[in-house]
Amino acid sequence: MNPGGLPDIPFRPTLPELLHRAAERFGDDDFVVLWERRISFAGAERASAALAKQLLAAGVGKGTRIGIVLPTGIDWVVAWLASARIGAMPMLFPATYRPAELRRALRISDAALLFAGRTLLGKDFEAFLEEAVPGLADGHGRPLRDPEVPYLREIWMVGGSDRSWATSVEPDEPAAITDELLANVEAEVSPADPLLVIYTSGSSADPKAVVHTHGAAIRKVQAHLGMCLPGSFPGRTFCAMPFFWVGGPQELLGALHCGAAIVTQERFEVGGCLDLLERERCTSILGWATVLDQVRAHPTFPSRDLSALTLPQPGAAMVSSKGDPPNLGMTETFGPHANRAWFDYNVIDLETGDPVPDGQEGEFCVRGFGLMAGMYKKEREEVFDADGWYHTGDRGYLEDGRIWFRGRYSEVVKTGGANVSPLEVERVLGSFADVSMAFVFGMPDAARGEVVAAAVIPAKGAAIDVEDLRERVNNVLSAYKVPTRWLVLDEDDMPWLGSGKPDKRALRDL
Repeated sequence: MNPGGLPDIPFRPTLPELLHRAAERFGDDDFVVLWERRISFAGAERASAALAKQLLAAGVGKGTRIGIVLPTGIDWVVAWLASARIGAMPMLFPATYRPAELRRALRISDAALLFAGRTLLGKDFEAFLEEAVPGLADGHGRPLRDPEVPYLREIWMVGGSDRSWATSVEPDEPAAITDELLANVEAEVSPADPLLVIYTSGSSADPKAVVHTHGAAIRKVQAHLGMCLPGSFPGRTFCAMPFFWVGGPQELLGALHCGAAIVTQERFEVGGCLDLLERERCTSILGWATVLDQVRAHPTFPSRDLSALTLPQPGAAMVSSKGDPPNLGMTETFGPHANRAWFDYNVIDLETGDPVPDGQEGEFCVRGFGLMAGMYKKEREEVFDADGWYHTGDRGYLEDGRIWFRGRYSEVVKTGGANVSPLEVERVLGSFADVSMAFVFGMPDAARGEVVAAAVIPAKGAAIDVEDLRERVNNVLSAYKVPTRWLVLDEDDMPWLGSGKPDKRALRDL
């Protein structure tokens, strides 16, 4: 293994090069398909070129931070392609965010421009944005200059808007940018430039922003490297993962390589998923285990014509000799990392930092070409050690050259494939007047891996209504971060360690 090496690729690995090749090779074949809309490879190239010209005409350039908070679907894809093909830095914000979460992400990201739509996951998103950025409702118009999001200047609304703060995006609006200028801009996009920044929960209360470059991400999704999701292989893949997390972009880039169609929904719904699987003759499906279980359990599943589809067999998941699941991949490695020719593994003793023998548990460390370039606003020394290793915080061991997962050393909760920061949830709970102290941690769960649990101590004289507390947290944080198991304790009953820290192991037992 040469962690400094790069796999061969037959073209310059940048998004504009990959997109042009896909449009030429696959033309009018389906690229992205929803129930009522679809776009071809050539159509995606044309639509993103038109939007890219509008961005250039508005002064967007190399490195401009562009936030994207749109539904999973065609508008999301066109906004991302348009931003990336001119060398801007797309910031992928989860559509599940609540207003306070989006406001914090806008501040952390330094986004100068935000792509949004009038509705998102059934919400009136114009009103949502006015709650997220309080200065919008004051009607100051454009450019925006709100101290809470000091870099934000424009909000481009796909589908149009009559708000004074909004710039309406019209798909076919001409821009004073020639084809020659666009081509020359694209030629200056480098494999070393950021292709996307994915926001996910870390150990701190603020989200961590994982940066991947054009060169690394585009090389990594080549099917022959064996680290790919189904979209990197010809066929029609139903993608149940949202586009704003790592599985979505990996599927889209893989499809641009091979011509696969990516079939999806704005929000996963099992009946609609089965309709699409059947109508589109899908050959594969990408989703967490809970998604596959829902598909199989649906009452219409036995009567559907899914003869084109290959579903993983129930109970077919690989386990080690100790019965543990493999560590398949993560946001930081742009998905799967199973090819040891391109990813190097190390398992170390947490106290000494020394490697441990195969089969012995320790902290999983990884490095290689497909590892993230870094984290936004983090110095390199905060992310990697002196030898280039990323210390994941995952607890595991090596067996037969594969890393097997046993849990986490850090307190990050992994639930249904998503990361949750206990500190972020504790901060919200602690802001309520009826809560004196709150402690958040993960609890094992057969379906989701872990679920979020919270132990709360009422303020003096207060009584905790758990359902009310749950609803208030849900108003501030994305639904997957809201605790589903609760424990209300008197302060005298709270278990503490000798160090003065809460005994979370004892809390789990309680």
